[in-house]
Amino acid sequence: MTYRFSQRSLSRLQTCHPDLQLLMVEALADPECPCDMSVLCGYRGEEEQNAAYASGASKLKFPQSRHNQTPSLAVDVAPYINGAISWDWEHYYPLAAHIKGTWQRLEQRELTTGNHSLSWGGDWSSFKDGPHWQLDTK
Repeated sequence: MTYRFSQRSLSRLQTCHPDLQLLMVEALADPECPCDMSVLCGYRGEEEQNAAYASGASKLKFPQSRHNQTPSLAVDVAPYINGAISWDWEHYYPLAAHIKGTWQRLEQRELTTGNHSLSWGGDWSSFKDGPHWQLDTK
């Protein structure tokens, strides 16, 4: 099945670095994508970032998060299952594998810069963050 982002997700995604935009659009459009997904957040301003910190959803205050740069070097995407966002890790792992595979394909030919690597918050050991994807400087 082929999925497409909603207008709300596309608006959020447009606040992100072009490589993150391309990655997520390509990953979702691929018929092998294991599920639909929704963009929860791209750029976060000071108030939104500090609220995420206060709630425990982020370990960083403004302006330390990759979400706080323009364009955003981070994006949060979640599996969209049966008409709702899923917070179940069983949906994140196959989606993460698919997104990582898409990144590897794009890295060969289409990314705008070669100075970034991709990391997934689900691979972190101290603070697991399933929706979080970020560009890191190589």
